[in-house]
Amino acid sequence: MTELREILVWVTTAGAGVLAYWLVEEIEWLARLSPKAKRFASFGLTAAIALAAWGIQLAMAYVQAPVGWRAWVEAIVSIAAASIVVAQGVHGVRDLPPVRH
Repeated sequence: MTELREILVWVTTAGAGVLAYWLVEEIEWLARLSPKAKRFASFGLTAAIALAAWGIQLAMAYVQAPVGWRAWVEAIVSIAAASIVVAQGVHGVRDLPPVRH
């Protein structure tokens, strides 16, 4: 596997969430949002970043293009949903305080 391919695979999954949360804190107008708005903004950014990385993988022929419109819809929903779920896991581990008993 090439380095670019490995980076794109990482960005398509966990990396999209890491980048999205970083952007939410670094872009001034996003940083000023309420916590709830930041969460929703991070969902959209995570999905957009993951899908962009997947699009680059398609363009570079690292992955096969879906065949038929249903396969495209399923792939897009799968990538967006998986990246958001992984991002929430990363956020929970990194940013949320541990539960104390």
